[in-house]
Amino acid sequence: MSDCKKNAESLAAQTKNDLKFETKIRGLNMEEDITIEKLINSFRTTGLQATNIYLAIEEIDRMKKSKIFFGCTSNMISCGVREIICHLAKYKLIDVFVTTGGGIEEDLMKTMFDHKLASFDLKGKDLRENGCNRIGNLVIQNESYFRFEKWFNLFLDDLLVGYTQENPLIITPSIFIKKMGEKINNEESILYWAAKNNISVYSPALIDGSIGDMLTFYNNRAALKLDIVEDSYRMNKEAMFEKNTGAIVLGGGLIKHHVLNANLFKDGLNHCVLINTANDFDGSDAGANIEEAISWGKVSADNKAVKVSGDASVIFPLVALGSFLKGKTRE
Repeated sequence: MSDCKKNAESLAAQTKNDLKFETKIRGLNMEEDITIEKLINSFRTTGLQATNIYLAIEEIDRMKKSKIFFGCTSNMISCGVREIICHLAKYKLIDVFVTTGGGIEEDLMKTMFDHKLASFDLKGKDLRENGCNRIGNLVIQNESYFRFEKWFNLFLDDLLVGYTQENPLIITPSIFIKKMGEKINNEESILYWAAKNNISVYSPALIDGSIGDMLTFYNNRAALKLDIVEDSYRMNKEAMFEKNTGAIVLGGGLIKHHVLNANLFKDGLNHCVLINTANDFDGSDAGANIEEAISWGKVSADNKAVKVSGDASVIFPLVALGSFLKGKTRE
């Protein structure tokens, strides 16, 4: 019985004392007058994802003098995060914007008819019968698509004047998107500000959504050819000759890969913030962590890149406040 554990020290297996940790865990002091800035500063020593939020803010501060690639999935445009992204585009706080086809069309649609707050638990059959399409706890009413289709068809009519199946307009998706941004003429739109401020917008899956549906229905579609090969070249060239680049990516999948892969052409991002809920156990690109990106050369090995795990609709507003509060510009 001489080996029987008798106290905490005997349960421990410590044989070394090489590691040192200096920062004490401390949370928000609720006895003080609390401001957003104090809340965010408290995250530094809170631990868990709160600390990663603080580290993400620091990383964005470091990337402000770099060329900034911003990517997001369409649900970030569906929800109220769109207004924050619109602010970034309006004040030229980003240089390249990448989103899905849904992100493009919903930014335009929301200038015509509002998305509405609903519930995660509504019955799909009831929604379908009432002309409502659910995204989480948001709904897009059919009227949004009807108005967008009318606008989009008129846009195509103007764009394709003089073009035919035999003499088609060959245009990249990015230029096509820029022309829509110019046409919409609405300051609530991300695409409006991107076009006005010469921010490149890429959507490698532009037709994966209602834009693709409406092009299918359009009677002169043969007069339009979208050149995705040229856009691939343009996107990669965005990073190719830059000394320093940074990325902020909300969500995963196509947009995350498109942003990171372009930076492979300059030996990797110098700065990177990823915000998503995906894990890496299934080998998905969405869940791939920073170290996996380094292995591909998409992120520089010498970096302080951060992945924050969680819902970007909660996390990114805090990150944006911490990074772009009044007085915290790109200078």
